[in-house]
Amino acid sequence: MDRGEVKVAVMSDEEVTAGIQSMVRQSPAPFRPLVVLEFAVGAKQSAIEWMISKLQGSEATGGAELEVSAVVMTYKQQTVLYIGAKNTRLLSAADMTSLCKVYKDNHYREFTIEDMANFKGIEDVDSFLTTAEKQKLILHEMEAVRASDEEGHIPGYDKIKLWTGKSILKKYLSREIITKMYPLHEPEEIKKLGADWYQLKRVFKEQPIDDIRHYFGEKIALYFAFLGYYTIALIPPAFIGIIYFITSWQSMYREAIFAVFNLIWATIFLEVWKRYCSELSYRWGTIDMVSSKYDEPRANYYGTLGENPVTGKPEPVFPKWKRNFRFYCVTVPIVSVALGIAFYIMLGYFIMQEWADKKYASEKSWVNFSVLYLPTVIYAVLIGIVNAIYRKVAKKLNDWENHRLQSAYDNHLIVKLILFDFVNCFISLFYVAFYIQDMALLRSHLAALLITQQLIGQVQEAMVPFLFLKRRKKQVDEVLKKQNALQKKEYFNGEIAEDVQRQAGMESEMEEYNGTMDDYLEMFLQFGYVFLFSSAFPLAALWALINNVTEIRSDAFKMVKVFQRPFAESAASIGAWQVAFELISIMAVMTNCALIGMNPEVRKLLPSDVTAVNIVLIFVAVEHIILAIKVAVAYLIPDQPKWVEIELAKTAYQSKLALQEKHFQVNLSKHIHRTSQDKEKIDAVLKEKSQ
Repeated sequence: MDRGEVKVAVMSDEEVTAGIQSMVRQSPAPFRPLVVLEFAVGAKQSAIEWMISKLQGSEATGGAELEVSAVVMTYKQQTVLYIGAKNTRLLSAADMTSLCKVYKDNHYREFTIEDMANFKGIEDVDSFLTTAEKQKLILHEMEAVRASDEEGHIPGYDKIKLWTGKSILKKYLSREIITKMYPLHEPEEIKKLGADWYQLKRVFKEQPIDDIRHYFGEKIALYFAFLGYYTIALIPPAFIGIIYFITSWQSMYREAIFAVFNLIWATIFLEVWKRYCSELSYRWGTIDMVSSKYDEPRANYYGTLGENPVTGKPEPVFPKWKRNFRFYCVTVPIVSVALGIAFYIMLGYFIMQEWADKKYASEKSWVNFSVLYLPTVIYAVLIGIVNAIYRKVAKKLNDWENHRLQSAYDNHLIVKLILFDFVNCFISLFYVAFYIQDMALLRSHLAALLITQQLIGQVQEAMVPFLFLKRRKKQVDEVLKKQNALQKKEYFNGEIAEDVQRQAGMESEMEEYNGTMDDYLEMFLQFGYVFLFSSAFPLAALWALINNVTEIRSDAFKMVKVFQRPFAESAASIGAWQVAFELISIMAVMTNCALIGMNPEVRKLLPSDVTAVNIVLIFVAVEHIILAIKVAVAYLIPDQPKWVEIELAKTAYQSKLALQEKHFQVNLSKHIHRTSQDKEKIDAVLKEKSQ
């Protein structure tokens, strides 16, 4: 891929437009709706018409220059917009957003209109961009329509004020004037993808990662690639855990050997994953995606309308001190209170557990035996409930902080979620391990938390969507019957086909996909359960493996059958989650060394006159040795395969040649121009002398 590709030819806007139109004119495509917007029932007509005018308006007037058809359903007074775009508009947007496509040399390069003839597949303009790319570009153009200084409120809603420079579409969505926005599925493509992905006969086969990327985008494809890689990495520790479970070998070395293996294996897994991730991102043309302060701001970013000092483009400006004030003076105190609540819930759990233990000790019956595990189950359920509430609070705080870049927004949200969920899920385990110091209780508590949360997750993610799928289809059929009495008001592009309306009605009733954040967080917590206290519960990896085998297919089923199609997003890696997993693996060294150090059998090996301070120093030294081994392993496994490094070097070299060619062309042009001027001067002088 060539991010540094230099454009040699310089074309005017008129020449660029003419070039696109000449290429597209050969195969004019009919209007094809790709994205659907649904207004709220009873939404003000002036607000609807204003949005349509913004979507259809030219770029010069601040519009998105898209194609729009509207259907008004009179039986419930709701307007539905079907959004599409001409090929000329999509290619222009691809150029402006630096979309990467395959060049004639089979490498990914940023698409440019000036050089579009050299991109593979441009001969068929309709299929040059995938449907997912078209939908992503349409979303970008819709979100890029921002309020000007004169547009102080939404027409028909005088109380809904507009920030200068804020995305108008995002304001409609946040105030629920527009209730739903989703890209349409491709029925044949999604059917084929589902057959290759989640069906029972594919359980032990490789996921079609490239097809997932083609349909859903790089971000979702990388999540499923990571989930599959992580699941495979669980096989060795799960196998050893089974051996430990079925054998009667009892020794002080048993837990130590398993813990050391797990700690080194976690590092190997994370480093090998980075290599595989770099291969995928290179193949997909996203490997050198780097965010900077000059990137385009988020659609939800607001502030006074200013100008980017580098690009010169108009964009909102929000003072950094305000964001810092909101973070340190509001967010930090609220998060601290939430952590305190999690701590007191943990104390309440141990009070309940103590009561259950006493009840069982007084009368050992089957009823009291079931009561014995009731506090742990209740605590696991409470953890899930409190996590869900906190996630909503964290998202609102993150929105309010008003981060400029999407990467900064995601990273701050990840930190908030990880911090709370780590405390909420693991504080009781630390309490048992290092305060009560009861290994048997730690083992049973860890097993109960892990298994209970995974069972709850499987029911929520697999069983519930499956049970409600047929019911949802019946509801959609009833809705579509009512649509027989539609009154259609066409603003543009003629009729919308009945099958498209039926498809949109079906997908409207599907659940909205909220991104990969919760999925990564679930894997992060599971990773912590498996590795933080691996010496206490070797079977944790087995339970995680069983869960993940079904998780891959249940998540795939939901993406195909349950969720609305999400807009595709580009990604070069799993981002801040890579750092989060690496931090857990480092913490696991500390916790497992401490657990082994507190083992009475291990202490018997030490001389009797060794003081407590010396014991601590010994195990700190052991901990540092293991950390050194982890660092060495990470160093010995390069983040990128050699062939990827070579290809990137070739790309950099080609960029250098292109730059040299550009300088040569410019200098040659100047030389020719100067020579022509000198010749004219000489001719003029000779002419004067001859006279």
